[in-house]
Amino acid sequence: MMRTTATLLASLAVIVAVPAAPGYAEPLGAGALAGQGQLPSGVIAAYSLIAPRSAADSRLVARAVVARGDSCPKVNVTDTRGRKSRLKMDVRRPPGTAASAFASVTVCSKGLPMGLVSAQMRGHQIPAAMPMQVDSIAIVSDTGCRIKGSTIQDCADPNAWPAAKISRRIAQQHPDVVLNVGDYFYREEACPADKQELCGGSPPPVTGMPFTDSDYGWLADVLLPMNPVLSVAPVVMLRGNHETCDRGGNGFLLFLDPRPGTAGLCAPVPTAAGLAAPQPATTATWATTLKIDDDRRLRLALVDSAYGSDTGVTDWATTQRPTYVNAEALTEPRDSQESWLMTHRPIFSIVTTRFAPADNTLWTPWSSLDQTAAAQGLLDNYGMILSSHNHVAQSVQIPEQPPSLILGNGGTLLDPTTGYAIPPFGPLANPDGTPIQPGITPYPTATKLWTDVRFGFAIATPGTKVGRWTIEHLDPAGEQFAECTLKGRAMDCESD
Repeated sequence: MMRTTATLLASLAVIVAVPAAPGYAEPLGAGALAGQGQLPSGVIAAYSLIAPRSAADSRLVARAVVARGDSCPKVNVTDTRGRKSRLKMDVRRPPGTAASAFASVTVCSKGLPMGLVSAQMRGHQIPAAMPMQVDSIAIVSDTGCRIKGSTIQDCADPNAWPAAKISRRIAQQHPDVVLNVGDYFYREEACPADKQELCGGSPPPVTGMPFTDSDYGWLADVLLPMNPVLSVAPVVMLRGNHETCDRGGNGFLLFLDPRPGTAGLCAPVPTAAGLAAPQPATTATWATTLKIDDDRRLRLALVDSAYGSDTGVTDWATTQRPTYVNAEALTEPRDSQESWLMTHRPIFSIVTTRFAPADNTLWTPWSSLDQTAAAQGLLDNYGMILSSHNHVAQSVQIPEQPPSLILGNGGTLLDPTTGYAIPPFGPLANPDGTPIQPGITPYPTATKLWTDVRFGFAIATPGTKVGRWTIEHLDPAGEQFAECTLKGRAMDCESD
């Protein structure tokens, strides 16, 4: 797995459409990726992760990814008094049993102190502080290029896989914060021999590992195409089901989880038959607060819903429930505060009837049922539930519940465009209206459903009153194709 910076980045240049990076007059081409042009001093990616206060006083953690053999850069900072200093970054290491899959890069991390006005490392400017006022929030999720089984996305075509275009458009919007509710890594298999024109050169999984990601894969699927959005604003990164420990979990925890001590949570376990992924487990729920103005705050509660069943209620719902209990405790109502729940798998969502098996009369279009059951009775604090997982843009309104906004259209292969309708029965019910499982009380069916199946992202801007937002949906060209309005716990959406 040992490679030089030039070899690593030049190989990726042929499979990643890399848009212009902030501060450069020309797009980063193959020459720059090979270390011969504009890539500064071997820093492959640099970004600021929003974190719990326990991880950094400022609630920002600086990350840098450099080629193995290069030292971690210093973070050159300036504070509000004009004083300059250099902060030493620490190496964030993958677990030992996974280390060979991430041997080509070094990940560097540093919790930023309060009171900074600028931060940069070897020519890369990164956000130095949380925004004093949030006027716009960008939302994007489910961004990777799917390579699995017979489903092969055209990773070489920026229109078929527009993650890099979307990242560039978000950067042009200059949002104050970026939210991503998961599913970054989709290159789960080697590119088939007969599909080389679509994904030839895409990094395959590492032989002998009980997971599908690698340093090469994360650079190709996430860090290079998403570079503009990573550097334009502080980012909130939530784990998705593509980041379970048997898939892309080691890379997510290494590169994107902001908390110290989490990089090894997906460490493969030695067994008599070789390495195995650890048993499913959630990471701890945490929350952060965004200042909308002097008299208004937005509280975000982040629940790790990487595991669980979409099509039924299993024992996992009981295991998952404490994460929602903790989220409720972290969003206790306060004056001038509104709260959103962020969870990758939706609490309320409808998949297309085209996914229904022909011979199953008990099939339900309501999805992520383990999460629906786990969160039941714990949603009163929220003005909105934000999730992705389904590869559409969708809004679902259940009576007396917060609206569910699903944004899973950030680049990965989209779901079918037809087959979305409100069923006569609600979540956690069978088609005949009976509980999907004894002891569970079904919800009533939705009063509103909006679905639009197009690639894109969203920009949320606050209204003049607490609980009011406008959410514009933009395509990869930056053109608006839909708009949602949120008032209290009611959402209305309309496509253009």
